[in-house]
Amino acid sequence: MKKFVAFAISLVLVIGTVFPASAASSFADAAPGDWFYEAVEYCRENGLMSGKGNSRFAPNDNMTRAELAAVLYRHAKSPAVTASAGFSDVEPDAWYTKAVTWAQENSIVSGYGNGKFGTNDNIRREDIAAIFWRYAGRPTVGRDAEFADMAQVSGYALEAVDWARAKGIISGKGNNRFDPKGYATRAEVATILMNFCKLGSEDTPPSPDPAPDASKVLVAYFSATGTTRPLAEYAGDMLGADLYEITPQQPYTEDDLAYYTGGRADQEQDDPSARPAISGSVENMGQYDVVFIGYPIWHGQAPRIISTFLESYNFSGKTIVPFCTSHSSGGGSSDTNLHSLAPKANWLPGQRFAGGATRDEIEQWIDSLDIPQQGETALPTGTFNFETKTVLLNSGYEIPLNGLGTYSLHGDVCVDSVKSALKSGVRLIDTASAYGNEEEVGQAIREAIDVGIIRREDAFVITKIYPGSEMENPEESIQACLDRLDIGYVDMMLLHHPDRNDVKAYKAMEKYVEQGKIRSLGLSNWYVEELEEFLPQVNITPALVQNEIHPYYQENGVIPFIQEKEIVVQGWYPLGGRGHTAELLGDETIKEIAAAHGVSSAQVILRWNLQNGVVVIPGSRNPDHIKENTELYHFTLTEDEMNRIKALDRNEKHDWY
Repeated sequence: MKKFVAFAISLVLVIGTVFPASAASSFADAAPGDWFYEAVEYCRENGLMSGKGNSRFAPNDNMTRAELAAVLYRHAKSPAVTASAGFSDVEPDAWYTKAVTWAQENSIVSGYGNGKFGTNDNIRREDIAAIFWRYAGRPTVGRDAEFADMAQVSGYALEAVDWARAKGIISGKGNNRFDPKGYATRAEVATILMNFCKLGSEDTPPSPDPAPDASKVLVAYFSATGTTRPLAEYAGDMLGADLYEITPQQPYTEDDLAYYTGGRADQEQDDPSARPAISGSVENMGQYDVVFIGYPIWHGQAPRIISTFLESYNFSGKTIVPFCTSHSSGGGSSDTNLHSLAPKANWLPGQRFAGGATRDEIEQWIDSLDIPQQGETALPTGTFNFETKTVLLNSGYEIPLNGLGTYSLHGDVCVDSVKSALKSGVRLIDTASAYGNEEEVGQAIREAIDVGIIRREDAFVITKIYPGSEMENPEESIQACLDRLDIGYVDMMLLHHPDRNDVKAYKAMEKYVEQGKIRSLGLSNWYVEELEEFLPQVNITPALVQNEIHPYYQENGVIPFIQEKEIVVQGWYPLGGRGHTAELLGDETIKEIAAAHGVSSAQVILRWNLQNGVVVIPGSRNPDHIKENTELYHFTLTEDEMNRIKALDRNEKHDWY
């Protein structure tokens, strides 16, 4: 998702194409009777938008970020720029380069947090709403737009959508849907622009305040006994941040804090609904882009007053960085259990410090963080980052985009294959209790750690428990997986496929998340009906669903359903699976596309999955194939090539799951 900063007042006069306005008559592709005809004629007559050649308006084309920057730059009379935009996807002498540089210098259109501007990226409908809302001075309308799909609107755009509907600027798209993630077409932009221009003078936007050079940071902390306070102060000093102490209205006494006495703290921690009142509040929370939240560990979790704090403000679009202090117990899942209290925030992984941690320790931790700067947008949950080759899960952890599936690997072959994969840069390893190779996978990881190939935190390990007796006795089965792997903790545990005890087993896994023994949860072989029945019965939303996905079985209806719930999709059998791989790799369409890019058929298929937002775990015991399956980031399939592969779908499942 793209997040835009303040816009110049000139926007209202200029949104259109990258070409000067034309005085030509009606366009060949905009005829009376078309729903957009009036808006197109209005924009043409007022010199706001022009055609794209051959007397075409191209109403169904999408507008890109570079085009928008160029429109704004030209209207500003193309002022001189003094520096390079510094974005990796902005060519030095392209038609849009000066416009992008100017837009960045003036904080009009910013880049993403990954060093890219998103030059050719289209603008989503929620982003268009946010653009006009910010341009209008961020007005408050005090009402809910009540579109049927408001739950899918990003936090930063919620008020904008409310305002846009209240003012009649943007309407729905049928069945009372707003379609926030849909791209805005030129016809839609023309209509929005006409509606906006016809607003009264009370909606004329003020000139924006200049944006600061760095993100505004707040360090909020709760320190009942003084242990967390000095760490918060260190962080505040290093970050140049504002400090805010979370102070309870009713201070905690020594008796209140005495463990296992049935006192106040014990009672609150035993009651998930407890919300101790806070004295005072943060002044103008809206000004902060990044919020650090510090707290002690009480019975393995954050004190309930932290829940009070998180529920007291709107953290949508903000980056939250949790940290905790403890004299003995670990941080466990204290940070990830807070995510549901600010679900539209950008959560960075939490950090636990021992009591008495030094300033140097805090400094090293802060230096390791990737905190968005002013004008940057951290990639949201579920968005593939092809630079880091990871995707952020809804649990707050990142998972690699490609990995190794170990089904059918056993004994020394399994150990050697996993170690070969780790040497080749693979950091995602998938196994399962049913595979009968968890011990070998764990051995390979430990050996790789011992010889310095990886650190434990570098590897992301997935395992699964199987239906039947394992889900009937989940605690025993979960612990057995942990014991066989013997790598300290499991990054993700899945239920292998639906079962009459699946909810029972999942809730048992949730307890292991609370203990820090499992970091993220997921499901395998769950589809729309199964998910609709299952999800309301559990507390932790699955971070990932793993299903069979390949060009002959594409799940084009299932994948969007899962992704809309901010759940990452992972594909097993991405190359077709046992007995079918040769046919798939030999498919003439795939071979032609592979030849055009100078890559293998396997690489084309895996890249096709990635561009569809599907994490891949191909299996192999051949070191050369394992390495080849990691080399997926130096080429990009065109839209036409993606569509050609999409046309290969046979709905042909290669396993019974």
